[in-house]
Amino acid sequence: MLVMTASPDHEPEEQPTAAPAAQEDPARSAEDSGVTSPGQRPLSRAAERFRVPLGVLVALLGAALAVVFAIRPLGIDTGPRGLVTQGAGVALWLCVVAVGVTWALDTSRRMTNLFALGGVACYVLFWLSGR
Repeated sequence: MLVMTASPDHEPEEQPTAAPAAQEDPARSAEDSGVTSPGQRPLSRAAERFRVPLGVLVALLGAALAVVFAIRPLGIDTGPRGLVTQGAGVALWLCVVAVGVTWALDTSRRMTNLFALGGVACYVLFWLSGR
């Protein structure tokens, strides 16, 4: 069995410690490590820069589709199942409107996520009732 030991001549010298992490510039340390933060990504910067116009655009698109879903004829399924399908479609697009408005107004992320989750629930209900 071979046992390797290091002699004091071959041990690495201790490097002086860097400045504490709290005093470092986070953007600079992210650049050095190769990791990009959301604020450095081009699409994230564009989304933040145009937050209000994009939020208004999403809200207008959602409102238009909510109106379309509200006034479209029910087709052959006019019973309760058709009403649930149509109501879930309208609610889905109203949730999209709410996501656009809350994101444009820069409200809490939790509020925006709750509306988005509501939209997902409406989509599932819409999909299940349309089967």
